[in-house]
Amino acid sequence: MTYAYGFHVGQKNRMNPFQTDFEEQSLQTLYRKMKKTAMARFNSAERLRRHQTFTLWTLSLFSAGLIVLSAIPSFGIQVEANEETYTFLQFILSLFVLVISLLLASSNYAHKAEKTHRCALEINDLCHEILPKCKENLDDDLYHTTRFKYSNVLNSYDNHEDLDFDLVKIQLPEEYSLTKKQKIFIKLKYWLTFWIHALLILILLSVFFTVFIKKEESNQAAHTTPASAPR
Repeated sequence: MTYAYGFHVGQKNRMNPFQTDFEEQSLQTLYRKMKKTAMARFNSAERLRRHQTFTLWTLSLFSAGLIVLSAIPSFGIQVEANEETYTFLQFILSLFVLVISLLLASSNYAHKAEKTHRCALEINDLCHEILPKCKENLDDDLYHTTRFKYSNVLNSYDNHEDLDFDLVKIQLPEEYSLTKKQKIFIKLKYWLTFWIHALLILILLSVFFTVFIKKEESNQAAHTTPASAPR
């Protein structure tokens, strides 16, 4: 049988993804939505704070590495990298320090984290306001007033990322039945958002590897003499 809108009887279930749009408009429903949003905003604030911390550590390590490379000749420490390579490596570190500083200033992770955290707190306050009335679940005036306040809060701040809400699904296993693989994938995706910091640290280690490890190889080559050298 086919309906006038072109849907077959067996296709009605395909509209289920929109079922949440027709949930009961009640204090309990609004409380659940706001609580999940607050949790997602807290996750977003924590993610931004970690970006800030990792960026500061990366900048500090690069700055320290640049100072060490600059001070090595003053202490008479022998390096096997030729002068051109050594100068180029110092230039690379200086460039990265500049780029990381600019990215840190433009990203403004600390300010964004503070605003997102404040948003989560405001939504949490709304949750606490309606919580005593959620059991009766019948106060229409409170529902509409709180929904209006909730919309104003959301419009006053930047939205969180989808990944932040994915973490909420892990935090609420009673509402979201995720498999173990799905949970691992979400956590892996979360930590991969910090890949740039790991890459920068790897670059820093590679610079020092180039400066000092080559010394060992050169020393071994210098002490190696041919077994059948002509006299």
